[in-house]
Amino acid sequence: MQEFLKEIFLAVITAAVPVLTAYIVVLIRKVGENAAANTENVKAKTYIMEAAEAIAAAVAATNQTYVDALKNAGKFDAEAQKQAAQKALAACLQSISPAAQRFIESAYGDIREYLTTRIEAEVRKQKGEAALALSVPVFGELVSTVETTVEETEE
Repeated sequence: MQEFLKEIFLAVITAAVPVLTAYIVVLIRKVGENAAANTENVKAKTYIMEAAEAIAAAVAATNQTYVDALKNAGKFDAEAQKQAAQKALAACLQSISPAAQRFIESAYGDIREYLTTRIEAEVRKQKGEAALALSVPVFGELVSTVETTVEETEE
């Protein structure tokens, strides 16, 4: 009887080992693919964040050093606007690492076109933030005026 059980056990193991091995190989491949995908996603996020930070810094610096001075002098025209965009683009290209530049070119195509589009969006964003910052005190005055009016009406 023991001999019979040993033979059955060996037969089951002999049949199960190739099946289990195949499943383990598939599992290892999936884990490897997921690790590679996650690594690529982390790199992509890092490069995109690097580009976004470079764009924001370049636009802010160009506004502070070039645009504001021209606006204060009343000389900010269409030609100056083009020059400001070129200065921001040059600053971005200088501050983005070569690896990030290669990633952007492989993922999005022409890096200059990609950055120019992002710079324009950042300019609009920063203009909106500046306008919002200027309107906050006005809103505070409006609230105090409404509160004063409500108090006078209630008396």
